[in-house]
Formats: sequence, C-alpha cells, structure tokens
Amino acid sequence: MLLPAPTPGRPTRSLRWAATYGVAYAVASLSCTVGPFLAVTASALRSTTPLGAVGVFLAYAAGMGLVIGVLTVTVALAREGVTARLRRALPHLTRGGGALLILAGAYVAYYGAFELRVFAGGSAQDPVIGAATAIQSELARLLGDIGPAWFAVALAVLVALGTARALWRARNHRAAAPRSSAAEPSEPSERG
Repeated sequence: MLLPAPTPGRPTRSLRWAATYGVAYAVASLSCTVGPFLAVTASALRSTTPLGAVGVFLAYAAGMGLVIGVLTVTVALAREGVTARLRRALPHLTRGGGALLILAGAYVAYYGAFELRVFAGGSAQDPVIGAATAIQSELARLLGDIGPAWFAVALAVLVALGTARALWRARNHRAAAPRSSAAEPSEPSERG
C-alpha cells in the first residue's frame, strides 16, 4: 500500500486525505480496541450460531463506526476558529494528555499486578480495581441508555450540516466570482 508523503502545513479536505486519516486512525486505535473486540467476538462465537456471531460482529462494527463517524465529521466541520483556539491551548493539552497517559500506564501496571496476584490464589477484591470497574460500568450503562439511535441521529445531523455548509459556500463562491472579475481593472488601451 502506498501512502502519500507527509507534507507540512494544513491538510487538504479531500476524500483521499480523509481515507488516509481513517486508515491511520484505525491502525493507531488498534491497541485500544483490539481487546474489547476480541472479547466480544470470542464470546459471541462460543455462545451463538454462526449467523448470530456475524450479527454480533456487525453490531460491534456499527457501534464503533457510529462513534468514530460522529467524531470524524465533527472534526471535519471544525473551522479555523476552533483550530486557532485549540492551538493556543495545545501546550496545556499536551501536559494534560501526558499526565493522563502516565495515570493510564500506572493503572495498567497495577491491573497486571492485580491479575498476577489473583492467578496466584490471592483475593479478587481490590478497591482500585473495584472503583475503576464501577466507573466503567456506569459509563457503559449511560451509553446503553443513550443507545445507538442517538449517535446515528447525531451523525446524520452533522453530515447534513456539513453538506448544507459546503453547498452554501460553493454557491457564494460562484456568485462572488463574476463580481471579482468585473472589479478588476481592465488593461489600459493604447492610444495612437
């Protein structure tokens, strides 16, 4: 697979750029999503028919696609104003992201030690793991209460807004083009 060479500056808003971004995002997110994906699909393969397993796989893909779709369309619709504010906040966001990364790494190491302790016959009760599991369960319940329909509606609204905005800009650009050419001075004529 050939990927375009990275170029400095602002990315273009083309289908090719969006597809390349999507592939890069998918590859980068594998480390976060491969665990839940394997757990969901493995449990579906053990407990349902082959058609049911395909259904679980498609439901998982649709759910992930909706969430990523909403995020991607939101980012694509963000214009320079949002980008400028984010650039000003970038130093703080970088530090905050680094702190979150350290906390996540510490939790993963702690969880690994917890699992080793449980496999060695130790207690499965742990206040840190219990708190993290409770938070995760609450977030999963909230997302389950919202349901995929609202994510689909949000994606449809964002796509409709993006399409309307693109059509409006194209119409204004076409309307402004004749005015700008009429406003340009013509070349001076030669007098003999």
